Amino acid sequence: MFQIQTLIVDDEKPATELLAAYAAKVPELMVAGIAHNAMSARQILNEKPIDLLFLDIQMPDLTGLQLLRMLKNPPAVVLTTAYSEFALEGYEMDVLDYLLKPIEFERFYKSVSKALASVAGSATPTLLGLRNPNRVGVAEPATDADYFFVKTDHQIVKVNFADILFIESLREYVRIHTQTQRIVARLAMQRLEEELPAAKFIRIHRTYIVNIDAVEKIEGNLLQIGKEQLPISKGKREEFMAFVGGKII
Repeated sequence: MFQIQTLIVDDEKPATELLAAYAAKVPELMVAGIAHNAMSARQILNEKPIDLLFLDIQMPDLTGLQLLRMLKNPPAVVLTTAYSEFALEGYEMDVLDYLLKPIEFERFYKSVSKALASVAGSATPTLLGLRNPNRVGVAEPATDADYFFVKTDHQIVKVNFADILFIESLREYVRIHTQTQRIVARLAMQRLEEELPAAKFIRIHRTYIVNIDAVEKIEGNLLQIGKEQLPISKGKREEFMAFVGGKII
């Protein structure tokens, strides 16, 4: 049985004790840490692989939302608060759920079910994402794997390398263009670049990584993939031409 590594953060001890007691009733949850302020929580996140974060919003010095904004690649987050007016802001930050205090076990378990559903069909630590906090978003592929898994819209989606046409940076997010769909995920471009096979994928611009197999034509500083024309930046052109040079006959 897999377990979700969970961190509980609340400045009120009774609140952390309640959530810890609830978590103890759910075999799939493992409480990996309890913190009573945002800075302690951040330290735990840096030291341990956390999959699910129960995060109080109203805390002294640094609020839960401020902490969440500081995390480059946060785990799945369930916000907890006594104030419903924070709900919209929380969902805009792509949190998994929002629990309004006082929290009943039934409502707590519904949030846990959402976390479990996000890894539905996978009972392995790789798909669950037992990870270093700096490597959240893409599950670690197996050796010689020709795919990876990426979290999007509270789901984990399998992406085959061969299906990728190109990848577009959207600041804190990326859009993965495949042959059949566009997948948006909160993920650093550099992090994704590390997962792709260097023999097939190359960065042509700070905004784009392309699958060389999908490139149909190169004309000047533009390359064509399907109906899309993508720019090759001046700083990347020499590297790109060296990359394709061995394939020109």
